[in-house]
Amino acid sequence: THKVHTGIAVCTLTLNDQGEEAYSETSKCSETTSVTFSDLPDEVIRAYIGSGEPMDKAGAYGIQGSGGSMVSGIAGCYFNVSCCL
Repeated sequence: THKVHTGIAVCTLTLNDQGEEAYSETSKCSETTSVTFSDLPDEVIRAYIGSGEPMDKAGAYGIQGSGGSMVSGIAGCYFNVSCCL
């Protein structure tokens, strides 16, 4: 099992009539999802690597692609892991 953490921060700057900074506001949030993989035989792992799918993924798998078939469960938000926010 591993954890996927995603965080965002949005900063809003407000200017007065003279174009000077009047105040700024920051909003932030984060999400954590636990992902558990099935026990995988070496040949399944090699086949997945050979498919090329994991080569451009953070964490080297795509839960929304064929990598999802290797996941036995998640605790938290699926979209936190799939990067489809």
